[in-house]
Formats: sequence, C-alpha cells, structure tokens
Amino acid sequence: MFPYPSSWLKALILTLFLRVIIFIINNTGKIGYQIVYFVNSPELFFIFTILLLLSPIPIISFTHHCLHLLIGRFIPEIQAPEIGRTQGFLPGIMSWWEGLYAWLVIAISTLITALFSTILLPSINLNYVRLIEDYTQIPNINNIMLILGFFYISGGAITYQIEYLVRHRIISTYSGNKEIDASKSTTDLKADKELNRLRGEMGLHKMKSNTFSNKEEIPIIKNQHKYRNLNKNWLLIFLIFSIAVGIYFSSKFVEIPPFTSKVPTQISSKSVLVTPSPVISKSPTVLLETDTFREAVSKAINAANLTQSAKSPDEWKTVVSQWEAAIALMKTVPSSSPNYIIAQQKIIEYHKNLNYAEKNAVGGK
Repeated sequence: MFPYPSSWLKALILTLFLRVIIFIINNTGKIGYQIVYFVNSPELFFIFTILLLLSPIPIISFTHHCLHLLIGRFIPEIQAPEIGRTQGFLPGIMSWWEGLYAWLVIAISTLITALFSTILLPSINLNYVRLIEDYTQIPNINNIMLILGFFYISGGAITYQIEYLVRHRIISTYSGNKEIDASKSTTDLKADKELNRLRGEMGLHKMKSNTFSNKEEIPIIKNQHKYRNLNKNWLLIFLIFSIAVGIYFSSKFVEIPPFTSKVPTQISSKSVLVTPSPVISKSPTVLLETDTFREAVSKAINAANLTQSAKSPDEWKTVVSQWEAAIALMKTVPSSSPNYIIAQQKIIEYHKNLNYAEKNAVGGK
C-alpha cells in the first residue's frame, strides 16, 4: 500500500502547480467579489463562491489537455495509450478525469494536513489565529511549513496510489477475460499438433504451419517491445521532472499576499451623534510591527473610548487632541514599514473622526 514513485511524483507536481491555481483563483476572486459587492446579491455571492471552489477542475483539465497536445505533436511515442489521440481545444474525458481527481486529491490532502496541524500546533505553542495573522514572525516557520508540506504531499501520494490500484484491478480483470480467449486458441493449437502427429504415424503429410517459426520470433518481438517501453518510461519521467522544475521556478514569481486581519474602520451613525465604536474592537486586530504604529493605534483606541462618554466641550477637546496625536503618529510610519499602506488608510479614517469631534467641541452636545 506504500505509494509508488509515480504517485509521489504526481503529488509533488500537483503541490507545485497549486501555487499557480491559487494565483488564478486569488485574482479571479478579487474581480468577482467586487462585482458581487457592487450588485449586492447574496445569491450571486454563493454561486460565485461555489464556482470558485470548483475552478481547479477546469484549470487542471485544460492544463492536462494542453500538455498532451504538445506530447502528441512532438514526442507521440511516450503518449499514454488511454489518452488516445489528443486534438481540439476542449479537454477529452481523460483530461476531465485528471482534473476531477486532482481536485479530490487537493481536498483530501488539505483535510489531512489540517488534521495533523491541529494535533501538532499546540505542542509548539501555536494556533491557527497566530499562524494566519502573522506567520512571517513565527520562529522556525520554514521548518513548520516543510513538515506541513510533507503531510500534504503524503496525503496526495496515498490518494493517487489508490487510483493506481483501482485502475490496475480493472485492467487485470479485463486482461483475465482476454486470457480465457487466448487459452481457447492455445487448446486449438495443441489439437492441431496432435492431429499432425497422428497423420505422421499414418504416413500422411503434415499440415504446413508457421507455429514454430512464430515461436522463434516471439522472444525477439517481446525484447524489442520491452526495450521500447523502457525508453518511453525514461522519457516520460524526464518530461515530468522538467515540468515540475519549471512549475517550481515559475511559482517563485507568483506572490501570494499574506493573510492579514485588516478590517476597515467604519463610523456608524445614530440620530445626530456619530459613534466610531468599531474602532474599539477592530483596530487592535491590525498587524502591529513598529512602535509608532502601535502607539498611534493606542491613541485611536483611547479617543474612541472617550467618544462614547464625551458630553461637555472640554471632554470633546480631549477627544480632539487624542485623534490629532493618533494622526501625527500615523504620519511618522516610514514607507519601508509593512504597515505603511494601512497607516495611510488610517490617517484618512482618523481625519473623519477628528472632524466629528471638532464639531462637537465647538457646538457642544
């Protein structure tokens, strides 16, 4: 039951190609969800989400089809017999099967990796929240990702091995039926030989037969066929290895944005008073890496807390000073900081809160 090298190779190629799949899904998802947000339709949201989850199937199917188009054109001798003649733009049945089964491999490997990571992460003082929010700051993150990657590839190799065993079982059953027909022809051949022997004993001429000459040719044909299959296997392995290396190096240029818990601060309105309460719960979830950025967010949280209870003009002036301090600190975040873009967005949001506090400081509540 231990996976064969071909199963490990398929799982490795799929893992490398997964970077390309994520890149396509990520960019398609951004455009699609912007359309969904513009239309504001929950039904369209669910439809697009389901299509996005199923999108790896056509991506892998078309990739498999294009690959075998190239193989059939330039090196047809290594083309797998079950693929048949590949032509046209649309994938054939085997390409769709590869896409469907690869999607299943991705799902099973992800679940297996999630299972083992759920068991192992607490032992090294990690959890999913920290891993998603700030995985770049975790020590030995490369070793952790290597272990999780091993679980992912192992799950894929086992799943591909199951497919191979099922195919082998079906082929064996089909070949067994052919062997029954071949045994019938062998029985007829033995009957002809026995008839010739009896005719020889009776002084009659034997029937001409090419049986013995064919027997001499069979080992030669088998050796040639075996040698040809060996060359095909080596060519196929070299081709798959080259594709895997190409996907690996091309994936280096594909940047997957890190997961951050950035949530835009909103100002909710209630009658006349606008209370920026979301700042209290959502600002701390922003990734904090520099002291100035942390201090600016702290000032903003303090200002939001004071906003909830401010009544007199003096209290509103204190709120104004807190927002001004938060804005000033946000402006000091350097452009080299990973929080620079978030800081620029927060400056705009804090200015809105500052304007509201200034109005209340002048006019009172």
